[in-house]
Amino acid sequence: MSRIIISLLFIVLFSTISFTQDDVTSLVGSLLADTPLEEDLQELCDDIGGRVTGSIANEKAVEWAYQKFQEAGVTVEKDPFEMPILWLAEGSSCTINEIDFEPLVVSKYNTMPGSYSGELIFVGKGTTEELDAIGDAALNGQFLLVESDLCLDINALFAEYAHATKVEMEAYHRGAQGIIFMSSRPNKVLYRFLTSMVTADNIIPQLIMAREDAMRCIRSIRKGKKLTVNMTIAAKTGPAFTSHNIIGEIKGSEKPEEIVVIGAHIDSWALGTGANDNGGNVNVMIDIARQMRKLSIKPKRTIRFALWNGEEQGYFGSWDYTLDHESELDKHIMALSVDIGSGAINGFFTNGRAELLPIVQKVLKPVSALGDFSHVNAPIVGTDNFDFMLQGVPNLVANHMPQVYGQTYHATSDTYDKVDLRQLKINSAIIGALALGFANLPDDDAATLTQQNRTEVQKIFDEFNLEFTMRMFDVWEPWVNEERGLKSK
Repeated sequence: MSRIIISLLFIVLFSTISFTQDDVTSLVGSLLADTPLEEDLQELCDDIGGRVTGSIANEKAVEWAYQKFQEAGVTVEKDPFEMPILWLAEGSSCTINEIDFEPLVVSKYNTMPGSYSGELIFVGKGTTEELDAIGDAALNGQFLLVESDLCLDINALFAEYAHATKVEMEAYHRGAQGIIFMSSRPNKVLYRFLTSMVTADNIIPQLIMAREDAMRCIRSIRKGKKLTVNMTIAAKTGPAFTSHNIIGEIKGSEKPEEIVVIGAHIDSWALGTGANDNGGNVNVMIDIARQMRKLSIKPKRTIRFALWNGEEQGYFGSWDYTLDHESELDKHIMALSVDIGSGAINGFFTNGRAELLPIVQKVLKPVSALGDFSHVNAPIVGTDNFDFMLQGVPNLVANHMPQVYGQTYHATSDTYDKVDLRQLKINSAIIGALALGFANLPDDDAATLTQQNRTEVQKIFDEFNLEFTMRMFDVWEPWVNEERGLKSK
């Protein structure tokens, strides 16, 4: 920790930052100095571990975070909400008798438990053209083995999500019994993705197979061998249950009814320990709140520090918050989600709200030497800003340099040692300055941050062609049917 602190203090003391002696200056200095951030993150990752919503570890994490806020002197509550289903993996196994082989596999989320068997058909990337060439008769009742490109960054990650969704729909309509995707990560790293059916029984079983094992199967098939796959998927399943967000709050001194929300999700997948996704940023939220209380900072507007739960399965915790606080959402001037690892923050997604751009630039001026910021006015679907966007609330998502986020995403390799601790400290200072800057905005600036209506939100979706992406995360139909987000008036 000492080397991290020395290097960060060097940035503060000898950079080109031109600070004035105000609350932002004090907060940034405090966040870059010696804080419990590193020790807290190690506790969360190593002592508690992976935190799938509904697991004992997740419940321990909720209590742990609640206690951290209390110790910091921050007003905090455990905010209950309903998760629609329980699904906790208990193991998957696979054998291929013809080559006496037991490949490493992991099931996708919500794949129903059971035993399955069928011929393994290699379908290349699983494009429409490749599947047409094989023919539906050959695919019917069998398992498709789908080749994957390497995932090296977040762009490749979203491309993998999109492609997997297309393959899933093609496989279903062609009568396939199931799909086995080659892992997009090398060195037998496994990870867990969602299926496109989040809240209902999954259409067909889906597995991720270790990249090297999938390649072995492909070589055997290309040599003319007919492979039969036998798999067993075990999972603990159940009906709806209660989970909890953790909401800390520092009340505004002048306009307490106006609210800035900054958040990160505390749940994770259990294959790793949820370090970059999203334990590091959970601890950023705790540390910002802690340092604000330590410095007796009194923001003009209320700042809420949200540790969301149920994010991985469909951002259910943040969705529930927007329902519970619907009557005051017109007073939420900004909602921020931080959920792309510990790489350097290089700007923010403003999610189709162009009026946010000059304000973000203004509030980041005190930390301009901590990053080369370039903002993107494009909407992000896939994290806890989403339901604020559906409700017309101005929202941001932190944009990060890739670091190792793509390679470790939802994977066995997402562990404490992969976190860039030095950069995480710098990121905490950037987020702290942003949050306090929004909380202390002049009234004229804050007045431009209004709640949109449904037509205005739909215009963003149309402009950026978001229908497929929203279908990919099983949230398009709920929006169209007005089960989620703003209602027509």
